[in-house]
Order: sequence, then C-alpha cells, then structure tokens
Amino acid sequence: MVSTYGQARYPPEVAGDVSTIKSLTLVAGILALVIGIINFIWGAMLLIVLVGVVGIGLGIVDIWIFLECRKIERLLEEGRIREAKDATLLPLILGFILSWIVVGILLLIAYVKYDAVILRLEQQGQSQ
Repeated sequence: MVSTYGQARYPPEVAGDVSTIKSLTLVAGILALVIGIINFIWGAMLLIVLVGVVGIGLGIVDIWIFLECRKIERLLEEGRIREAKDATLLPLILGFILSWIVVGILLLIAYVKYDAVILRLEQQGQSQ
C-alpha cells in the first residue's frame, strides 16, 4: 500500500516520517511568522531611537524563514526530498541564531528525520 501525500506518493515505511517533517516545518514556519510580526511591531515603535532597525531586520529574517518553510512544504508535496532537506539548512541555522530558538530546534528535528526517509527510499530504489 502506498500513501499519498500531496501530489507525491510515499511508501508506508516513510509516509509517517514525511508527515512529521511537514508538521514540524509548518509549526516552525508559523512560529517564525508570529515572531516576525512581533519584531516588526516593536521595531516600528522604537524606530525613532534607531534601535527599531534591529527589530525590523529580525522581522524580515523571520518572515523569510516562514516563506522558506512554505517552500519546503511544497517540495515535500512534490516528492523532492533531497531538495527539501537542502532548503531546510539555512532557515535552521538562522532560526537558531536570529529567531526564537524553538524555530531552530523544530527545523533541526525535521532535518535529522530527512536522513531516515532518504535512507529508506534509497534502500527501495525510489530516491529522487
């Protein structure tokens, strides 16, 4: 039996891991969006003293992380696992450094799960 996930079809051995990766990426993206909005708000309020530039800059990074998480989800739906893993690395690093650390931790857990999915797909000869 093969599970359908988005447009891609994954074997049952990896469908659960792919679903977990997508869920972790979704939650990380939503957190990044919320944090980005908060950073924009405090940045705009403190712009008069030029400290707000930092908040606006952090907000831009968080919004970018959110957009990258959406891109990763699309790659997973298309079955492009390796590209999704590669696309996760930079948001993961920036999530740890410039965003709330939970965003980085969620993306790190997703990044580690990619290896198990890729290994299982390679063993079955279905790796993209």
